[in-house]
Amino acid sequence: MARVNSADGFSDGHADGDAVGSSDTAGTTDPVTGIGRRTVLRTGAFGALGAAALWGLGSGREVAAAPAHDGAFGYGVASGDPTADSVIIWTRFTPRVDGEPALPGSGQGAPTPVRWTVSPTADCTEAVATGVVTTSPDSDHVVKVDVTGLDPYTEYFYVFAAGDETSEVGRTRTAPDEPGTTHALRFAQVSCANYTGGHFGTYAAIAERDDLDFVLHLGDYFYEYGNGDDRYGPDELIGERDHRPAHEIVSLEDYRTRLAQYRADPDLREAHRLHPFITAFDDHEITNNAWSDGAENHNEGEGDYAARMSASFQAYTEWLPIRVDPATTEDGTVFHRRFTYGDLADLSVVETRQHRSEQVASFVLIGGPGTNEELNDPDRQIMDGAQMEWLQDGLTAQRRWHLVGNQVMVSPLAWPGQYMGDVQGSVMINGDAWDGYRADQKSLLTHMARQPASSGDTVILTGDIHSCWVEDLVADPDAVLETAIQSYPPAAQAAAETAAAKGAATPAANPSPAPAAREGSPIPPMIAEPVPVPEQLTFASDPAPAGVEFVCPSISSDGFYEIVRSVLQSPTVSVGAVKLAEAVLGAINPHLRWMDGIGHGFILIDVTEERVQADFHLTDEPSSSQPDPRVDPSHRPHHRVSFQTLAGSRATSKASGPVGPRSDAPRRADCPPVPSDEPTSPHPTATEAPTPTSGPTTSGSPTPSRTPSPTGTPVPSRTPSRTPAPNPTSEPSPSQSPSRPPRPAPSGSPSWPSAPPSDDPRRHPQPGGSASPQPNDRLPRTGGEMGGALGLGIAAVAGGIGLTVASRRRRAAAHDARDAHVAHEDPAASGEDQAD
Repeated sequence: MARVNSADGFSDGHADGDAVGSSDTAGTTDPVTGIGRRTVLRTGAFGALGAAALWGLGSGREVAAAPAHDGAFGYGVASGDPTADSVIIWTRFTPRVDGEPALPGSGQGAPTPVRWTVSPTADCTEAVATGVVTTSPDSDHVVKVDVTGLDPYTEYFYVFAAGDETSEVGRTRTAPDEPGTTHALRFAQVSCANYTGGHFGTYAAIAERDDLDFVLHLGDYFYEYGNGDDRYGPDELIGERDHRPAHEIVSLEDYRTRLAQYRADPDLREAHRLHPFITAFDDHEITNNAWSDGAENHNEGEGDYAARMSASFQAYTEWLPIRVDPATTEDGTVFHRRFTYGDLADLSVVETRQHRSEQVASFVLIGGPGTNEELNDPDRQIMDGAQMEWLQDGLTAQRRWHLVGNQVMVSPLAWPGQYMGDVQGSVMINGDAWDGYRADQKSLLTHMARQPASSGDTVILTGDIHSCWVEDLVADPDAVLETAIQSYPPAAQAAAETAAAKGAATPAANPSPAPAAREGSPIPPMIAEPVPVPEQLTFASDPAPAGVEFVCPSISSDGFYEIVRSVLQSPTVSVGAVKLAEAVLGAINPHLRWMDGIGHGFILIDVTEERVQADFHLTDEPSSSQPDPRVDPSHRPHHRVSFQTLAGSRATSKASGPVGPRSDAPRRADCPPVPSDEPTSPHPTATEAPTPTSGPTTSGSPTPSRTPSPTGTPVPSRTPSRTPAPNPTSEPSPSQSPSRPPRPAPSGSPSWPSAPPSDDPRRHPQPGGSASPQPNDRLPRTGGEMGGALGLGIAAVAGGIGLTVASRRRRAAAHDARDAHVAHEDPAASGEDQAD
């Protein structure tokens, strides 16, 4: 029988006495250049713009509030951190205060009991587990439940209900981790989704797949910036995709509101509904270039940094389905954790912000006075010692593959100094990546290289840099930089050495703001005097192989191409400039196998005993007819190229093509019989949930009951208790149009009720790649009003299936009528309202 624990310390006790979670957790102005990343990005200097874009560039409340008017569960459902026998399920309940919804971050709304149900199938009459959680304004009325005691590699469905309202039905699956059985492993790798940067077509493409075990999100899930001169993204989306609140976020209310806005995006909401997520935060979940005691994008006027970090952590753990140890140490919250997949693989998810030392600089000029000593200082760390020990110990376990979910690039990488305005022949490194923490970088890479074949191979999976990279990792990072410096002609090397000896650093950038740069700037030095492309280099010595690194592009955040185009204007010239930079970087970094600084999308990671393959799915190359695909709501990434690392090679090679259909699939859970002596209560009351302490709590029963679904058909509300206010920023959900007939069921599975399609063009993309994902629109989705007492328990599942087409049409008609009325009253206002 399944068990349940409340997650993230929302309860002071556990229903079954077990520890929370079953994943492995453990342990506890740029001083050189004078340029902050945000300043660099506003300048008109191509070198600074182009280089800075590559490592994580780093309208009122209506957008976040609109889903609150869509019903008590308007922010959807989600699941996360799946293990062999457990998974977190999540929703946000919106209570009403004086007839109005209690908005995220408001601190309003009375505690409310919410019934959750986990079912073997969306139309099954039995539940695997049910329970009650009581919401609280202390946790922003978030509901998080850690459901344990599940079967491995099995698909489940879940739903929430309160009063006469039910949530959408979510789908999740447990991890393929069974003794004596080796399953395949497949997941999507993503990072860096800026709401103002563009539509989330990548999330939509992921939601359309049916072959993923989970989605690995490596940070910058949301951004802290406002809508002023710190805004990033295409001008075309100003007024359409604006951040809320409009200012840079610093308080707990701010962070909760911003997260609610992102979770209201229909593409992200659908991806969460259909796939479990495993997430790690990077800097923008706090603020740009964060470190333990401060950040590049924080000043005294924004208050105490420790309080800001604490607020961001609280909102993040509330709004994400993440399993975090509620027992925090004096060193902070333990976010790193490990997942296992039998003998095939494990996944260690690290965090590199909470305890890192301050960055030496955004860019560091190699060879400058004192530079090497500071970079190699063993007291400077990118993570705390306990986490580093935990990570390295995990890499010694005997598994075929050790996967590491990591935020910033581990591989050493030489950047031509001229890109940052320095002399030709100079070499710089990214001080925010592992390159800026050389002692930790060398320690990890050396440890990886020393592992015997019996310990398997390590694959680093990275985000942050808003571009794609495939790299062979070597034990000696210095060999990369030495080789890069030697790639230049002797005269250029001499000039660089002279500049370094004088302490030369990247000059202050042109302080012109980004809008001025968009209006036209002088031809940048890289174009007027382009960096010569040297011949492809090889290492002077043969450093020991340590593993490989696959770096994913951003979902929507500005990358190399967007920054270049903000100066050069022309899409075709900008594409050419980026490709020149790609050639230069590839030539002076012999371990770099491939990069792309143009596309947005995700990596499909497929793991077998023989190899790990990375399929890069990217947006179309910009053109004169479509200079920025992100502005198109229907854009989708498509398969571009594939790389792999073969077992035992610790190196990458080109794959022949994208992965095909999976070799296996998760099981369908069985419907368990209800013991005759077990009491059933399809209508639990609020008294079944204990009084909350600091947040939602689970049912007081040691073991949640298996509650049979009441017989009969769920009864839709005769008259809605209220008419949901239209959401001017969200597209209609697929449940609002009854026109499409049901799709045939996949082979070997039961027939499913399919959700009717939306008229929204974003829901009719061309599928990318050749992995042939199966249709997954078979989950019923419920709206706001359900019938009477059937709104609780397993009735929530049946009720979700039985929601009538008439109800859906009513909601769609309400939207249409409202939009038509606004357009009739004031066409200009209609457009403005839709933009908000």
